[in-house]
Amino acid sequence: MNPTSMNTDIIDIINNRRSIRKFLNKNVPDDVLEDILKAGIRAPFAAQLYSMIYTRNREKMRLKSGIYPSTSVFILFLLDFNKIEKIVQKRKYEYDFDDGMLLWLGLQDVTCVAENIILAAEAYGLGSVLLGAIPLQADRIKAIYNLPNRVFPVVGLCLGYPDPSFETSTRPRYQLKFVAFEDAYHDPTDEEIEEMMKAMDEGYSTQGYYIKQRAKIPFRDGRIDEIDYDKYSWSEHISRKLIQGIWGEEVLFKILERHGINVG
Repeated sequence: MNPTSMNTDIIDIINNRRSIRKFLNKNVPDDVLEDILKAGIRAPFAAQLYSMIYTRNREKMRLKSGIYPSTSVFILFLLDFNKIEKIVQKRKYEYDFDDGMLLWLGLQDVTCVAENIILAAEAYGLGSVLLGAIPLQADRIKAIYNLPNRVFPVVGLCLGYPDPSFETSTRPRYQLKFVAFEDAYHDPTDEEIEEMMKAMDEGYSTQGYYIKQRAKIPFRDGRIDEIDYDKYSWSEHISRKLIQGIWGEEVLFKILERHGINVG
């Protein structure tokens, strides 16, 4: 892409960014992808405890957790203890650190890199959507992408040029007063929780989000759902996610430990 056609207004990019779930059948040029990846590695870091794998290979995108069929490029963001331990060994030391703390620092590194890439992609006119359930498929991902022990998938990113025929909007957020506090944490009152829920629920309802997505979460105990899509709300959706017990077949910490990361 010609640099003159790029959007370089970072505040505009942040405020107008939205998740894209349908992409054009249009390749992302190598030079554009390289620039986006380079922007990713300029993120702040604790110890560069991350790696990325990107693919255009449709077969490698075949995972349980919905990689959208029209995705041009799929990026896996990985927690990577493997490289840093080899550096320690190269210095003739023996690794001895709290994996729980290293995990915490690594998640910070991955998050910063992923956000840089999302914003750089937007500047080039691309869109994206994150896949947060990727860690639950760590065993399959390890096999497909040849991951060694101590390397673990954190989040996936579908990337491509947005299909303009598929309407999308920026989604509501909590009001600033409920997430940014000066000097001390503010524990919300019942009335404030209701205000937060109202703003989110009405925002999604106005956009007809759940009617379009047909994304209702069923009850785990088999109860019949009596809420129609036009009444189904964000607070109902997120609540149903958090009453499921566990999201996958086993708790995440067990999966981490199977991949050599000790969080016990």
